[in-house]
Amino acid sequence: MERRDVLKINRQFLLLTRQLAQDGDAAELITGLPRTVIDRVAMLDMDEIEELAENVGVSLYTIRLPDPVFSRLLKLPPEAKSAYAGAALVRNLYASATLP
Repeated sequence: MERRDVLKINRQFLLLTRQLAQDGDAAELITGLPRTVIDRVAMLDMDEIEELAENVGVSLYTIRLPDPVFSRLLKLPPEAKSAYAGAALVRNLYASATLP
């Protein structure tokens, strides 16, 4: 998958999540994200969504970040987001691992 495709998927997923945040349980069922992450995404502005979509480097649709990991991802500088998201993806494969 090309980087450009990942950016588009991430942008659309974040925008969909933000839109669905108003629909109660539907957002959790459709996105597979915990409510706390959905609420955080709902508070992102377009610049924040664009920056996150561009710098994560992996599809947010597939990694289902828990709130502490998503919160940390938001706080990281752009150049660190891709490495951290990759680590989160690996962590999901090995559920017993932990991330700060």
